[in-house]
Amino acid sequence: MYKNKVMKNKPKIVLSKKYNSYSIMNSDFQKYGWVNIKNGISKTYIKKLEKEFNEISLNFCGQNFEKAIKILSKKDKDKLYFLCNTTQNSTSHILLINKFESMLKKITRKKNLTINLGQFVLPGPPADKRLVYNFHQESNYYKDFKKTIHFHFPIFNNANIKNGAMSALSKTHKLNRIEKNEFKKRKKGFLSITPKNINQLIKDFDHVVFDLKLGDLLVFDGNLIHKSNSNLSNKCRIIGIHRMAQL
Repeated sequence: MYKNKVMKNKPKIVLSKKYNSYSIMNSDFQKYGWVNIKNGISKTYIKKLEKEFNEISLNFCGQNFEKAIKILSKKDKDKLYFLCNTTQNSTSHILLINKFESMLKKITRKKNLTINLGQFVLPGPPADKRLVYNFHQESNYYKDFKKTIHFHFPIFNNANIKNGAMSALSKTHKLNRIEKNEFKKRKKGFLSITPKNINQLIKDFDHVVFDLKLGDLLVFDGNLIHKSNSNLSNKCRIIGIHRMAQL
């Protein structure tokens, strides 16, 4: 069982869990639609990513990555978009594909061919509402694939309820892909494909927030209904994401 910190009238905060076997991990993944893995990525590798991101950012605009996010999110959103697109294609970030492909096959217990759908970096600047997703399923962005799995991990700073960590409606992956949705897009922001009956779903399913320390790894099913939240801290919530499909 996962350890939850329950706050009155607020989502349950889910801490990461240390797994001793992929069998237990598979059981939790099938039950909840997600697993929050303690030390899923070594802190040494996270430091390597941070070093590469800072080098790219210093070359691009003369600032380290986190400071560049804070400046560009206010002054030049197009440059911020370019910077994130560049860092997400850094060598160390791309090479995580091999680790995640191996994990995916063990978690799902399937050896089916996997397709890389891309790797991304979400900057999560402080006091930002533009780069925030409402409740959605990733499967509605990748309709050509029946099964998608997503890997989500913090870089530079922990992800928590204060800085807008990802939250989800646990077990909603069992609903499969929802077809009746509303489409909402913020100006120069993200498109949210939100189920039309989201208010009822919030009542019917447990709402959880994932507390992620550096090195923790969240893996979730593409049909899991989830969202990001507003960053109320003074630090960036920088998230690395890898998306994969299993044929």
